[in-house]
Amino acid sequence: MKLGIIGSGMIVREFLPDIIALPDCTVKGICGTRRSKEKTEKLARDHGIPKAFTSFEALLEEAIDTVYVAVPNTLHYQYTRAALEAGKNVIVEKPMAGNTREARALAALAREKHLFLFEAITTLYLQNYQMIRRLLSKIEPVKMVLCNFSQYSSRYDAFLKGDIKPAFDPKAAGGALMDLGVYNVHFVLGLFGKPESVTYAANIQRDIDTSGMLTMDYPDFKVVSIAAKDCGAPGGYQIEGSKGYLSMDKPSNSCGPVKLHLNDGTEEIFDVQPRECRVVPEFKAFIDRINRRDFEACYQTLDHSVAVCQVLTEARRQAGIVFPGDSEK
Repeated sequence: MKLGIIGSGMIVREFLPDIIALPDCTVKGICGTRRSKEKTEKLARDHGIPKAFTSFEALLEEAIDTVYVAVPNTLHYQYTRAALEAGKNVIVEKPMAGNTREARALAALAREKHLFLFEAITTLYLQNYQMIRRLLSKIEPVKMVLCNFSQYSSRYDAFLKGDIKPAFDPKAAGGALMDLGVYNVHFVLGLFGKPESVTYAANIQRDIDTSGMLTMDYPDFKVVSIAAKDCGAPGGYQIEGSKGYLSMDKPSNSCGPVKLHLNDGTEEIFDVQPRECRVVPEFKAFIDRINRRDFEACYQTLDHSVAVCQVLTEARRQAGIVFPGDSEK
């Protein structure tokens, strides 16, 4: 993979050392804004990246085959579409797009161009998450699922004073659902598929959800998903079945050890996850699928990402949360 990165924010700074160290991945360039020119150039120098850009068009002209899109949520569609139209594979940070219309358009374009398009959502590629999938049969039938990803934001105090950062800005497709709740939705849909219906009850401040409770209805069980940026609590997940339950006391973006508890009192703890940065498994999977030209696996995951966008879009609609891309036809 010859990778070009668009974005120089926190998530890039956090993951860049691990991405650069991956076999079969060479970072050829990184692009930031004119305002962040010095920061982008420093990132390039610190990590041995040959070129730093302030023009996305110039980055696309480099000898790269894949673009990693790590910009504010509301720009995901614009930059992903431009990269696909330029003939590049794309890895785009979660959420893949701001709404269902954009997600469907990107998925269709990737197929039309016969290119890879991946949503960078760590949950699906973590081995402890795969362990949950294998353990479900031991507790089925499932009756209740509880998810909580509540993390008091370092930007919330500033938000209350009127200093609106992208994570709390409806114009930047922010909010608790899109930032943290998206992990819960991926967690649930990755195990059980798309729900029959959803309901979102949110705490709204300055036209954005600072926290909220999403319920997802399936034919034979119910899901409650909590995501919060205005308060905090230990992350945790429980899947309750008639034969026992599965639990995890870490957020789904990192997936900690999985506890299996059966009704007869039997308990086991499973922890099969390597001690590595949480972004590594997904990037390894992306590189492998590109190398093997495994479009089938890519497009199956892409359909899942579109379904997640449908849930998020419907939830926002119910809460009256409007993003800039929602008004486009």
